[in-house]
Formats: sequence, structure tokens, C-alpha cells
Amino acid sequence: MENILSPKISACMIVKNEEEFLPNCLNSIKDVVDEIIIVDTGSTDNTVTIAKEFKAKVYHHPWNNSFSEARNVSLKYASGDWIFQIDADEELERSDIPILRDAINTDSYNGIIIAIHSIIKDGTHKFYHPRIFRRGKGFYKDIIHEQTIIDGERLPTEIRLYHHGYNLDEKKMRIKWQRTTHLLKKQIAQNQHDSFAWFNLIRNYRIQDLFQDGINAGEEALKIMSPVPFSNHDKTDISLHHYVMIIYETANCHLYNEDYSKAKELCHFALSKLAELKIEPENIDLIFTLACIYLKEGDYRKAIDYFERFLLLREWYLKNINKISLMVDTMGYDYTAYNGLGICSGKLGHLQTAIDYLQKAIASNTKYLTPYKNLAHCYLSEENLVEATNTLLKTISEGIADNEVLLHLGELYIKQEAYEKAIPYLEAHIKTCPENKDTLLNIARCYEKLGHWEAALVGYKSALGE
Repeated sequence: MENILSPKISACMIVKNEEEFLPNCLNSIKDVVDEIIIVDTGSTDNTVTIAKEFKAKVYHHPWNNSFSEARNVSLKYASGDWIFQIDADEELERSDIPILRDAINTDSYNGIIIAIHSIIKDGTHKFYHPRIFRRGKGFYKDIIHEQTIIDGERLPTEIRLYHHGYNLDEKKMRIKWQRTTHLLKKQIAQNQHDSFAWFNLIRNYRIQDLFQDGINAGEEALKIMSPVPFSNHDKTDISLHHYVMIIYETANCHLYNEDYSKAKELCHFALSKLAELKIEPENIDLIFTLACIYLKEGDYRKAIDYFERFLLLREWYLKNINKISLMVDTMGYDYTAYNGLGICSGKLGHLQTAIDYLQKAIASNTKYLTPYKNLAHCYLSEENLVEATNTLLKTISEGIADNEVLLHLGELYIKQEAYEKAIPYLEAHIKTCPENKDTLLNIARCYEKLGHWEAALVGYKSALGE
């Protein structure tokens, strides 16, 4: 670091076969931290070579099916005042480096909460997690989905860390989820009352769209933990919170399985029991889930009520994040709530209100694709083709456009008689959907309108299967 009196930072990492992501990760932190500690658990690719090229201190430790064990080993080699835990498939946002340097120059807290922007198939989702802590004031527990245990106050920040680990090809993701499932089941086999492991197992199934497996695991977990821990329970006990999170994840599996009645029943049950214990504020994750359920049911007014309640709760949680030691899953989901409010408002005929909410969703998370599509639909309802087009064009510049966006852009340009602009988008769409005869016909018509008769003829023949 430039100022030799500044606190020192040790980046601590555990890796195995991370040659694909590691260079970008280390480039993002190489002049931010004072040392890079890497514990390799058995790489057979160029991971270690790459790490040494970045002057990292590389140590080797056998993989014993425990992420916490490996992470705690990495802490033993660190010499800095602060630990920065980062994974090989993550990158630090370089423009946030000044915020990070300011954050470590104080004695009033031992941990720093940062914003994890996880890149997935429909854009980017945001979560908050303590990733920076004073050396000697933090450690890890649980063999998978390890928890960071920090002694003392934590500072909430918007320091951004981009996570690419959920944006892999289908085969790699399947291997990753199978490994995670195996480790979680092992953890549960060691202790069937491990509520945190049960919660993560149900979530693991949900993320893979294995909703019935998630429901089955949730029902088994709740049965094992009976009698229900709401009775005669210490309100500060973390296991109660994990029990609620099991209900939350099981309810979400029912939601995605379109069993809205059961999903609502679980959420309202948990909320009523927490209210009986006078635990405040309301559980934000359950409130968010209920908002989504009512939206799916088409009860738009009730969905608006719950989305608004969620946003108010989120303000409280953000103000008190340094005092909250429990997991909060949806704290970063303000953009999703705004998107939901936009959908509901549009369905109720309040088009301008819908537009305002959807613009808020986009402003809050420019990498989330869904509100762009919904906003373009609103503009189309107003027959504002220019704004609909401009909205979808922003997804191109943000690098999040999908095949559906390409098709809609082509169709919008056709409606505006901008045939030359329409063709590239329609042809890009047809590359991945060659069976779409309507798009082939539209391409042919565009060439015809532009006077390119031969190209039009080829297009018409392709559409007719000749």
C-alpha cells in the first residue's frame, strides 16, 4: 500500500483448479492488498503457477471436504491487520478501492460488510456479506456454505465484489451442485439437527429447479426439529432463525412449484409465531416471499402491500445491518421489489406509476434484465415505440440482452419501418432459433422492402422450407 502507516490487508483464498477465473481475480486486488495468501487444496491445472506469477504466497493443504477448515488454515498464514476473504471466481470493483481504504482506517468495528453482485442467467443479484475482518477477530464454521463468525461491530458498505461462479455452463454447474449436495448431506448425517445445513440443502435443490426435492427435504427437516422451536425458545437463538429460513426456502419451493396456497400457509405460520414471541421487526425474507406469491396469484393490490412493506423493512435492516448477525437473504432485492411493483401497477392500469417503479428497478440494478423487458412493454402499451426501442437497446450496452430482446428489437424496428436496423437483430436471433419461421419471413420482408430481391427470395424459400 502507498502509505506505510496504513493498516495492512491480507487477501486469503482457498483454490482448486481455478485457472479460468484466477487471473481476473488477482488483477482486481494485486495493488490493493499487501499480501495474497493462497491455500491450494489439490489443483492439477495451472492455478498454482498463475498464483505465483502474482507473487502470492502459496501453501498446500489436503481437501477434507470442509470449506471452513481450509479457510481457517489460510488465516493462520496471514500477517496483515485485516483479512479480505475473496474467492477465485470473484473480482473487486476497482472504483471502490478508495472506499475500502477508508473503511479499514478506524478502530470502531471489526468487520466490513460488502455487496456481492452474483452474475447469473437473468442478470445480477445482490447480497450483503461480511468479507473483511480484523485478523484474530473472525473465523469460519460449517463444512459447506460456511459462516463467517466475527467478534464485534461490523460496518455496512456498498463495496462491490462481482461473483461469476453461478454463470458457468450447464455441465460445470451440475458438477458444482452435485458436490454441494453431497457435502450438505454429509454435514446433516453428522448432525441431523444442523438447521443451517438443512436450510442450505433446500436452497441447493431450489436453485437447481428441483423443487419437489426441496419440499421433501424441507418437510423432513421440520419433522426432525419438532416440537416446533417457537415454543419456549430463546429469541436470540440462531437455530430459531435457521428454522424460519428452512420454512422460507420450503415456501419458495412451493411457490416455484405453483402451490401458492401451501407457500402462503408456511409464510403466515412463521410470521404469526414470530409475532407471538414479539420478535421485531417482521422477517423481511418471508414478507418478500409473500409479495411474490400474491403477484403470481394475480392479487396485485395485496402484492403491492407486501412489496411496500418489504421496502420499508429493508430500510430498517440496512440502518441496523451492523447489529444483525443472522442471515438476511433478500436485503439486496430492492430492484426486484420495484420490478414487482411495476408489474402490479401496470396490471392495475396505472401505467405511469408502473414506468416509474420499473425505472427505479433499473437504476438500482442496471444488470437485471427483467425490468427492461417490462418497461419496454409499458412503453408499447402507450404506443411509444421509440422509448420501447431505447429501453431494449440499453440491455445491449449493459451486455445482458438475451435472444428474446434481439427478436423484440427487430420487430420494433420493423414497426418503425427501419428495416435496415431490424435485420441484424433478427438475424442474430435466428442463429439460435433457426426454426422460427415468422422471423425468417420478417427478415425476407425487410430485404424486400429495401429492394434486395435476391436476399428476400432466399429468405422466403428458407421460411417455406424449400
